[in-house]
Amino acid sequence: MLAPWKSASQTVQARLKPYDESSYPKYYYFNPHLNRVVHQHITCADLIGLPEGRLGYFIGAFVRNPYDRAYSGFWQMQRGMVEQQRWTYPDPWIGDLVRKQWSELHSQFQRAEFEFDKWIRIIGDEQVYEIGNNSSFNLHPAHYWTHVAGAKIANFVGKVESFESGFQQFISQVGVEHVELVNANVVDLKGDAESNPFGYRYVNRMSSASRSRINGLFNRDFELFGYEKCSH
Repeated sequence: MLAPWKSASQTVQARLKPYDESSYPKYYYFNPHLNRVVHQHITCADLIGLPEGRLGYFIGAFVRNPYDRAYSGFWQMQRGMVEQQRWTYPDPWIGDLVRKQWSELHSQFQRAEFEFDKWIRIIGDEQVYEIGNNSSFNLHPAHYWTHVAGAKIANFVGKVESFESGFQQFISQVGVEHVELVNANVVDLKGDAESNPFGYRYVNRMSSASRSRINGLFNRDFELFGYEKCSH
């Protein structure tokens, strides 16, 4: 089960913890197979570069509509800037790298005056599309966790918007039983999903220009996962 950023990955991991056999750390570390610093949010392209990626595992992932991912991610990164000051790292140089990354992100937030509409306008396309640009900036297209070079790799793709039914479908497909249905940060902010026709939680908190920006940045996600675009 891969962990796209801001797509209920904490809840999935908590529920499947008794079955977790991963030998990899969840937080920043240098992966010798990929030759770079990574964390728990590795993509499908990363997975096929690992020994486990060639063993024929059943691959699953949950995705989320781009508006809610972007808005929730905006707040998550601000929390991360505070929390990372207490983190420890396996090697000093990794800590230096991560602190430098967060410093760059903090400067960007300052330029945006910590306002979402300004922030989404000034983030660069390269930050979104280039997975190795800054490992602390995780707002990449969700299909990076389901597809590689246009080909679907994930055997199961669920949606956060219908998480419980999707999770039950997943555990049924892989034959997992006796899962404790704990929740971990499923609703990270108070949203208003009932006030728009698509059930998106945070779309009404952003300007039409921000929605258009997200429509362009994540156009492929809208197409692949059947999410409707909001233009006004």
